Amino acid sequence: MKINACLTCGEPTKNIKFCSKKCSASRYIKRHNLICQSCKKPFTHNNMYDIKRGKMKFCSETCKARKYSLNESYFSGELTNEKKITLGQIVTIGQIVEFRFIKMFSDLKTLEDINTKLGSSYKIKKSDKGLYRLDILSEKMVLDLIELGVVNKPLYQDIPQDDLWEGIKKTHCYYIADDGVNVFRTSRSKIALWVRDKFSGKMDCVTGKDVYKGVMGCEWVVVWK
Repeated sequence: MKINACLTCGEPTKNIKFCSKKCSASRYIKRHNLICQSCKKPFTHNNMYDIKRGKMKFCSETCKARKYSLNESYFSGELTNEKKITLGQIVTIGQIVEFRFIKMFSDLKTLEDINTKLGSSYKIKKSDKGLYRLDILSEKMVLDLIELGVVNKPLYQDIPQDDLWEGIKKTHCYYIADDGVNVFRTSRSKIALWVRDKFSGKMDCVTGKDVYKGVMGCEWVVVWK
């Protein structure tokens, strides 16, 4: 007996066209093309009544459970100039937590800029020292960032590429003082050393009590003309 391939699923079948009634029926059911509101990937659904009622917004239960949108593939592929700016920002103010989260502390403007570029709807919350906090959950983005040099311990964070300054300076860590002197402040010594060497600046350590945490804190300050 001749064995054919099912016209729906491709499995071998002794029948002429389909391997089961389910495949036979689904072949003639009209599929409607939709875009998942969570992962932004296309998917199909056959019940127009569900679609009109607004039920079919997500492609899976996983996406349905996700509260926030995010372009998880932002750092995949070619590292464009815009992505280098975003990477420079995250290297300077972010860290990886439990290989699942990207945690960032900075001023509101910086975090809103990052959120916009990542296509993220994650909430920005107030933190201490007059800063704000942004936590993004994405194992895929975490893996991409690890490949690009972001680490889980801020004190060990260095600058993985030489052309990230445009992003580094677009954070709360950099500003120009009233006398025109460039100032860069951070608790990450390796980043401070990189900035010092890049601009032949002077670097000093400022210590003081962390009022919020009740412990002594250390901050590196780099200045140059």
